[in-house]
Amino acid sequence: MKNIPEDFAPHNFSPERTQPRQFAPAIQLDIEALLNRMLRNWYWFVLAIAACLALAWLHLRYTTPVYQAQTSMLIEEKSGSGGLSKEVIASELGFENSYKIDNEIYMLRSKYLMERVVNLLGLDVSFYHQGSVRNVEIYKPEHFGLVPIDSLNNALYIRNEPIEYGSVMIRFDSPSTFSLIRYEGDTTSMRYDRPFEIGNRQFVLAISDEAPMVGTPDIYQVNVRNPTYVANAYNNSLTVRQVESSGVVNLGITDPVPEKAKDILNALVAVYEQQIVEQQSQSGDQTLEFIEERLDFVTDELYEVEANVASFKQSANLPVDLATQGSNYLSQLNEADRQLAELRVKRELVEEVRRIISDDDNYEPLPVASEVISGLLADMIVQYNQLIYERDQKLESVTATHPTITTYSESLNNMKASLLQSVNTILRETNERASRIEDRIKPLQASMDRMPANEQRLLQIMRDQTIKQNLFIFLMEKREEAAITIKAQTPNTRIIDRASSSSVPVSPNEAMIYLFALGIGLIVPGSTIFLRELLGTKLGTEKEIMKVLPYPVVGRIIKSKDHGSVVVTKTNRNGVAEAFRLLRTNLGFMLPNDQSSVIMVTSSVSGEGKSFIATNLSAALALSKKRVVVIGMDMRKPKLAKMVSNANEPSNEVGLSNYLIGQSAYEDIIRPTDHEGLFLIPSGPIPPNPTELLMDGRMANLIHRLRQDFDIIVLDAPPVGVVTDGLLMKDYINVTLFMARVGVTPKKSINYITEMIEAGKLPRVHLVINGINPKASYGYGYGYYE
Repeated sequence: MKNIPEDFAPHNFSPERTQPRQFAPAIQLDIEALLNRMLRNWYWFVLAIAACLALAWLHLRYTTPVYQAQTSMLIEEKSGSGGLSKEVIASELGFENSYKIDNEIYMLRSKYLMERVVNLLGLDVSFYHQGSVRNVEIYKPEHFGLVPIDSLNNALYIRNEPIEYGSVMIRFDSPSTFSLIRYEGDTTSMRYDRPFEIGNRQFVLAISDEAPMVGTPDIYQVNVRNPTYVANAYNNSLTVRQVESSGVVNLGITDPVPEKAKDILNALVAVYEQQIVEQQSQSGDQTLEFIEERLDFVTDELYEVEANVASFKQSANLPVDLATQGSNYLSQLNEADRQLAELRVKRELVEEVRRIISDDDNYEPLPVASEVISGLLADMIVQYNQLIYERDQKLESVTATHPTITTYSESLNNMKASLLQSVNTILRETNERASRIEDRIKPLQASMDRMPANEQRLLQIMRDQTIKQNLFIFLMEKREEAAITIKAQTPNTRIIDRASSSSVPVSPNEAMIYLFALGIGLIVPGSTIFLRELLGTKLGTEKEIMKVLPYPVVGRIIKSKDHGSVVVTKTNRNGVAEAFRLLRTNLGFMLPNDQSSVIMVTSSVSGEGKSFIATNLSAALALSKKRVVVIGMDMRKPKLAKMVSNANEPSNEVGLSNYLIGQSAYEDIIRPTDHEGLFLIPSGPIPPNPTELLMDGRMANLIHRLRQDFDIIVLDAPPVGVVTDGLLMKDYINVTLFMARVGVTPKKSINYITEMIEAGKLPRVHLVINGINPKASYGYGYGYYE
């Protein structure tokens, strides 16, 4: 035997010489092969990227741009009136109190404030110009507007009917008429001064004298929506964020109209400041109401007492001035009465507070006047009123059973208990002070009783007059102080930056969308190829085949369009024919020169090009001046005879099956072909038991006889992964050529094939790889012959 290179040395995988492995090589993803496949399919990436970029362009063209407006404000803590509170204790201990700023942020995001903004700016009515690409909102149209008619709104209110909303379309036909287009397709020509309905409300369309859209075919859409729904929509696009742990709050909102976004933020800040002033004035209003009631009562009493003084002096014929002793008594009594009157006003106000907090189910703000009620009770009342205000704000968005409201109610009930205890203490102290003053008055009253009757009576009347005068002056002073306090209320906010909008839209982000489209254009084909490689059931590359079938490779056959015919001829020098000549050369190193050889060509499954390889290999061997016979052993799906025989000859009338059952002689089944030195034994008619026929001794006799008449015998055996016919020939063959076709050989058959080879059922196995893509080969490869 000739010297054989190491790469093509025949391996005899016999059980005696080789210890079988327990497992076949694991099928792994070949990164290099994956990248090569992606490079070969570059056009899919180009198409996917172009399609994604086109979709991104369409998205940007038809999407309405959205702008962002921002403003910042400083919310300052209101300084209290002193006293001991949890805020003071936390501050003394070094803890930060962020609860108040959190409440303010929540209030800025409340639906109540945003609805006030919507009503203030009239955002429940919107106008859109219908364009060919997209509709554009017109904010504060300069040349036309929608005017509601109040009579219908009043009628709806009187009839207690809910307001309905809707939309219409308008085309300005002339300076005096316009077309009202409804969604039902109804178009009406109307005068501008004629009212029309949107929902169940009536409106009039107002237009300027020189409106540029008059007479154009442009259509405008008018929407009248529920202010609550509009406020909810704007609230969803509103962001309120505290700057670290400071009192600075940044507000932002997004909208297709930047000018409208700025107006919304400015209006929101103004409404928020107004809300703070209203909340701060609420307690002062109640105090002022209480003083007004008392002042009206004291005024009437003062008029009555003054009238009594004048009438008694006239009837008793008393001088205008009292005696010195009477004046002295009156002066001392007036001072005591003044103190007693102030204590009585304080007691009445405290009793009013106790009456309000005694109602367990009612949370009503308490009246407070710092000049009447001061100290710890005033601080507690301020905190109590603040909790009520915050609870009312929460109730605008949640129900009374919400856990947050329950927490507020528990805190208010606890404060009620503390307030009630403090109020009772103050009432007890006030009553004790009043008792002491009354004890001071009793000796003076006894001295007055010893004066003459007329002077005594006049002195008593003048004492009542002085009491009422002092009380009147006291209440007048307190009313003025309360009024000044209410009017002097200012919000605890300062604007840091007025609202400003971005010059470029924040959405859609053109750069990010194009970048995303580019990524999708790369990911979609790339992931498709990756998943096909990872989840594919076939061996997709030459490298993958060589990794899972680690046997000597004696041939690589590139793809051929003529897969059903003989391509190896004397004159044919293309890549496929040269690949078979290279296979013939490699086999020459393994076949003995002094005797005939038997080569079996098989595969794992059907469709791997087994018959095509056997036919063209036989033709290539015949061109080397050898007598070659190719036998169609695949008696289940015979294809060999059609490839080798002439078109005019019957391909499969007499063949191997006839010989094995004894119907035909040796000479009858051997058929010459058009190729010099190449003979054919077709499969013959399909028998019912091919395996049993091959097990008969006539197959051995046939091989023995053919060895005497031919140099090389090529067996086109059926796939060993499907049937066992090829395994019965192991004692007669010199070389087994196992076929593996790129993209056809199944991965699941590898373990089974490897076990058979390592068990010695297929002797001297060598690998032939079929279906190689010449464009994927490295170097000039087989493309040199194309």
